[in-house]
Amino acid sequence: MWGPGIAAACLRALAPVLLAVATPALAEDTVSYAVRKGDSLYALGQRYMERRDDWRIVQRLNRVGNPHRIPPGTRLTIPTRLLKGEPLTARIIAFKGAATLVPAAGPGAPLARGMAVLPGALIETGASSFATLELSNGSRIALPSNTRIRVRAMRRILLTGSVDFDFLVEQGRIETSVAPLKGAGDSYRIRTPIATAAVRGTNFRVGYEGGDAPSLTEVTEGTVGLAAGKATADMAIEQGFGASASANGTVEKEALLPPPELIEPGKVHTDPLVTLRLSAVSGARGYHVQIARDAGFVELEREATSPTPDLSFADIPNGRWFVRATAIAASGLEGMPQNYTMRRVLAGISASAEQGTEGWRFAWSGSGSGKRLYHFILRPERAQAPPLVDEPGLEADSITLSDLPPGVYVWRVGLTQYEDGDRVTNWLPPQRLIVSPDTTGKP
Repeated sequence: MWGPGIAAACLRALAPVLLAVATPALAEDTVSYAVRKGDSLYALGQRYMERRDDWRIVQRLNRVGNPHRIPPGTRLTIPTRLLKGEPLTARIIAFKGAATLVPAAGPGAPLARGMAVLPGALIETGASSFATLELSNGSRIALPSNTRIRVRAMRRILLTGSVDFDFLVEQGRIETSVAPLKGAGDSYRIRTPIATAAVRGTNFRVGYEGGDAPSLTEVTEGTVGLAAGKATADMAIEQGFGASASANGTVEKEALLPPPELIEPGKVHTDPLVTLRLSAVSGARGYHVQIARDAGFVELEREATSPTPDLSFADIPNGRWFVRATAIAASGLEGMPQNYTMRRVLAGISASAEQGTEGWRFAWSGSGSGKRLYHFILRPERAQAPPLVDEPGLEADSITLSDLPPGVYVWRVGLTQYEDGDRVTNWLPPQRLIVSPDTTGKP
């Protein structure tokens, strides 16, 4: 069985290793302290513990006979809850949508970029809302939509100088990029009500939807040791694997699904609705796509999940974007990510055809900014028939054909849009038109 001293030693020795464990399996969080000349438990209690008499707990835990005389170099295991700390702060570096921050004391407030976050705070994002939290050591936590996370601890422990970061995901999913922890006693933990992930520097995701739902851990960089319930043996979870931990202590490990490929990755998205088509991944029950302004996905703009590999987004502004796509397994574990760049230039076009007193009128309109020119083509439906009408460079929004003989035709309209020295083109799909013979007997 892991004792507190062994657990602390393993964390010091396995600096790059991510340790994810079910909360009931391990003893409480501790630090290891090497006694210095002149130290006594009584003096340590006076200077470094929340309550002066807490040194007695340390004495019992470490079986110290004489609290006033401890040989220098002796290693003491001390529960972190007993120790005084200097609060650390974090800040919101990116935000979009509707979200709130509720401090440990006082009323909540709408989230805002640059807002300070203190220990004890609760952050909650709503639908279509995103936030990124940056910690004092440079680590970042990205909160997508419908996520609730509580800051359990952000402090520097006065006794050891080590930093202690502790967060609880009450609902939703988070993704975190952890700056390498420098001190042997530094700790960084992401919890759910079922499991705890302790890390010294890597990238991983944690998800929990509440109730009887499992706690999901997905490792995209690093290695994981996993224990659950009352189990004492840890399970190695390498990069590219994930684990689902249930409340009864059951842990299931599986390989993360490979990332889907973006079909037509170089496409300029000109239609009002941006549709991203992914390659199907075997074993996927769904797909998840995020769109961000930056390659680090700090400033998220949109996200969506879909049971099919086609996902659509409305109202995406013009510009260059970054797309991240993953496949979701039947277990709920989200697979390895793949990032792409995407260019968006709105150059939407719509058109219609109707018969009037003066003939067939074809009308169109465009959406987007910049100068627009239209191209109208109409030809007989038969294969390889040359166009009867081919009019490029039109500034007008319609054209009327008064002498269109009976028959079956195919017509389409294209748009070329110019702005800031840039040009994009968008064509409507071909439209079929049937012109019936006049049976009214009119000349």
